[in-house]
Amino acid sequence: MQADGSKSNLRQLDNTPGTPEAYLEAGKNDQQSKGNGEVISKRPSQEGATWSTSLERFFLVNERGSCLQTEVRSGFINWMTMSYILVVNPVILGSADPASHISAETIMTATAVSAAVGSFVVGLFGNAPLGLMPGMGLNAYFSFGICRAFNVTFGQAMSCCFVSGAALLLLAVLGVCQWIVTTVLSEHLKKAITVAIGVFQALIGFQVMGLVVASPNTLVTLGDVTWSNKQLYLALAGFCLISAMLVSRLHGALLVGIFLMSALAWVTGLAAAPEGIFSLPSYDALFMIDFSGWDPGSGKLHAMVLGSLVLLFVALFDLAGVQYGLMGIAGLLEGGHVPRSQSIFSSAAVSTMCGAILGTSPVIIANESSAGIIEGARTGLSAVVVSALFIASAFLTPVLSSIPRVATSVPLVLIGAFMMAPCRGIDWDNLRAAIPSFLTITVVPFTYSIHNGIIAGILMDAFLMISAGKEERDVKPANSPRQPLLNEATRTTSPVLDRLLCTPHATMAYQTEKAMDEVEQAQQLLDRLRHRDGSEQMSCGTNKDKVEDGLLAALEAYLASQSGMTHLDHL
Repeated sequence: MQADGSKSNLRQLDNTPGTPEAYLEAGKNDQQSKGNGEVISKRPSQEGATWSTSLERFFLVNERGSCLQTEVRSGFINWMTMSYILVVNPVILGSADPASHISAETIMTATAVSAAVGSFVVGLFGNAPLGLMPGMGLNAYFSFGICRAFNVTFGQAMSCCFVSGAALLLLAVLGVCQWIVTTVLSEHLKKAITVAIGVFQALIGFQVMGLVVASPNTLVTLGDVTWSNKQLYLALAGFCLISAMLVSRLHGALLVGIFLMSALAWVTGLAAAPEGIFSLPSYDALFMIDFSGWDPGSGKLHAMVLGSLVLLFVALFDLAGVQYGLMGIAGLLEGGHVPRSQSIFSSAAVSTMCGAILGTSPVIIANESSAGIIEGARTGLSAVVVSALFIASAFLTPVLSSIPRVATSVPLVLIGAFMMAPCRGIDWDNLRAAIPSFLTITVVPFTYSIHNGIIAGILMDAFLMISAGKEERDVKPANSPRQPLLNEATRTTSPVLDRLLCTPHATMAYQTEKAMDEVEQAQQLLDRLRHRDGSEQMSCGTNKDKVEDGLLAALEAYLASQSGMTHLDHL
């Protein structure tokens, strides 16, 4: 680059990646010549550089189409939607080993610190807008699948968490995790996982609202919709309010809705108002981790190994699917892959090991990170904000414990709607892709487990790959109610048309009656063109196949003009 002050050079400098070498090179070239030949620097002096500029450059905020205000706001929203774990996790882990007598405040502190560590590492080294926290499902398995099922102590079960985190870190460093993402998960399965997470989050949101409740006869059913269920109507009012703000593209709609719903719940008595603001963190479970169960003579070695393996692979598949889905929503995938995926896996591993030392279950990517992404988070700065807020949360347990869960239920449902978009990228007319995708989308909410759905989809995908061989030829999915274009009643007399349109799942976006009319008109046009060209050209010895190709081209143009059909690619 020459020091000629051209606009193209300046634009190139503005888009320079945020690496030290790039900044050094840009600094050497970021000069402009005056008319008298004197060279002046266009870059601000070191003294004039602000902390905000440094943050923007380090996290590539401008390059990803975001701004500092958006990153901070979206990070705050992420934390608000994730903060329920501070209340729920102590309840679940507290029932793991009643003999341990671990207080809720201790588990809340461990939860907050481990989430802060994971979010900070993924933001700083992965530059991803993801929040990390102890995973729902993993905490339940820790309590009931390890502690109670294998009759091990709280500290011994924590050693399983530590070992699983260390193994995950090793796999991440060796690149095995990235191999699983790029090889085991097919493209349609990655899209299905995103949709499945959205449905799952919506189910959780409806459950927290009280709109969907358990039923001994039908598994789930409609909740109490009488006026006495004020919490439900508070949630529905918040749902309508936030929806209206989202449609109006009001920035911070989720955050505003959460605050208004919380305030209204406190005022009306639906939730207890905070009795205080600050309290000191409790670290009573620090270094309670116990590796005595790994002694071959303890009789618990098999339980330790099995528990660690389950935690490892559940976290691995969960992380692989969720990071792809959320980064896809943020538009941050590069060539269909998650950038810095190794750092994301490592972040979860490090925070899991830290959490085991502090006294909490394994840490994974929070599904609720989609709330911040929808709000505009595009860089790791929002994750750093989440980390800072979780650190503060360790000192704000009186306030956080007073935030009603119903206030965070509405964003979960609305985010589920946002996460339906990848459905259009799945070729539902290709059963080779449709069946594993459908299985993933349905198993996740019906089993209340993300990893169950991911594993089910992977296994079915592998089975069909072995049994059915190669995938069917790609067929573009329709965008509205579909009707087969050609069947026995509407088959044309053109071999070229039959070969072109009669695929196993060939469909077009027509209503039933319209499809029949269009095919009939097309056949009539083909007959007229064939009669005309046959009388004018066949007598002259013109090759029949060439005439048919010409007729096909005319028919194609007619169909396109009549129905707006996409130009046919394969002849």
